[in-house]
Amino acid sequence: MIENGREFTKGRTLIRWLFAAAYVFAVAMSGSFSGLMNKAGLLYLLFGSVATALMGFTGREIATAFRQAAGAAGSGESVRASAHFWEAAARNAWILGALGSALNFTITLGTPSEGIEGISNRMIHSFVVTLYGLVLAAVCLVPAMKLSGRAENTGRLENVAAKGRTADRIVGYALFAAVLVLTVIFMIGGHPQGGPLPIAKVLLHWPAILVVIGGSIALALFMGAGAGARAWTLGFAMTGLISLLTGLIQALFGFAHKNIAEIAAAGAFIISASSFALLGLVAVAAPLEDREVMEGRRDRPGPLSRLSWVLFPLVTFIFLLLTFIMVITPIKK
Repeated sequence: MIENGREFTKGRTLIRWLFAAAYVFAVAMSGSFSGLMNKAGLLYLLFGSVATALMGFTGREIATAFRQAAGAAGSGESVRASAHFWEAAARNAWILGALGSALNFTITLGTPSEGIEGISNRMIHSFVVTLYGLVLAAVCLVPAMKLSGRAENTGRLENVAAKGRTADRIVGYALFAAVLVLTVIFMIGGHPQGGPLPIAKVLLHWPAILVVIGGSIALALFMGAGAGARAWTLGFAMTGLISLLTGLIQALFGFAHKNIAEIAAAGAFIISASSFALLGLVAVAAPLEDREVMEGRRDRPGPLSRLSWVLFPLVTFIFLLLTFIMVITPIKK
């Protein structure tokens, strides 16, 4: 009887995924959303999600999370660990989506275009990556909520997993670095550089690097070891927000002074600061918090961490939109 029930659950799960896949395929083939296709962004998000999962979880933990999402049984602690994995996967997808848009913006502004229409189309296309991240995050939240309901009465995780395997994390970071490099190369696609904001000027914008990375390190040192990985999450989110507001104020002064160079510097600061803050969140802070939860050192991520993971990518999206408006707005002297 129990075996029949398990087979029925697996069959029902398979039917659900088949219907979902058929719906997505039908929408894609309809052509209604053909303008929302960004192949480089989609591949970046998928492989980046795999890499970030390996940065925070072991291969065994990931496999267990997939099995339990498909209906496999498990202890309360194991199910709760799997629920945390899917929540982390949703978080990573959302942050990666915003980071992908920022990288796409960097490449677009570094590539010459045929007038304002060409650069506008490519910048609008950059926002699609954030949309991909939001969709994938919504998909990952379904098993997270389902498994959380099954394990809502369990306490802190105790000895669910051994210490994080170094090999898994090395593979994750190596894959993540490769994904970033290949994504940039693929997006450039042999186009000559010479746009209003060269890639090197944005990616190596030292004031933004100093504010985000230097400020995050300083904040983590002041908060001490007791704060754990939460200090890094708060550090990258707060310094990133400070940088975004600083860049916006600088851009407003540029418009007031009718100084294109000042506006361009502000745009570079905004894009660079958001990119490094998102990179710090997804590649440093989030994996460290995941290991704390999986190893039983904390029962769950802190409320400020969760708030930062949700709000900062959204704020980044808004500031990229403001940057887009600044780029396409003509200045009359």
